[in-house]
Amino acid sequence: MKLPPGATGFNPPLCHQASLRAFTAVCHHAARSIDASVTGVTPASVTPHFHTVGISHAPHHIAVLGHATVPFIAFARPHAPGDVAVAFVDHPDLAAAITNLTDAQVLTVEQLRTPLSRVDLSALDPYEHDQITYWKPTSVGELLFNFWD
Repeated sequence: MKLPPGATGFNPPLCHQASLRAFTAVCHHAARSIDASVTGVTPASVTPHFHTVGISHAPHHIAVLGHATVPFIAFARPHAPGDVAVAFVDHPDLAAAITNLTDAQVLTVEQLRTPLSRVDLSALDPYEHDQITYWKPTSVGELLFNFWD
């Protein structure tokens, strides 16, 4: 796997800013297609570097994470305010629905757990490499969906 510039959420190319409106619309359509509903939307900010859309698919509650600068989506257990740990989960039905609506790549738990030692980071700029050195993420998921400031 090769990560594109902006993967850390720092110093992203301006052309890669993900639209909250478009991401939210994809999540609403995907939720409806699997008889689920959107329960809330939290836009990306300085931290975290990703949008979050809550989806209820009884009896499950899923947080759909949309990276703010690169076209990656992941699923996680909902987290409480102030909690910076992300527990990634797979949801094949929701992944299929989202994949039918967007070109963004829905990452699996296996992909998100990939050690950074097995990832090509050559496209990241020096500032992003400095952030990696400082924050010390160990996996793709920790690098992409972070709460770094």
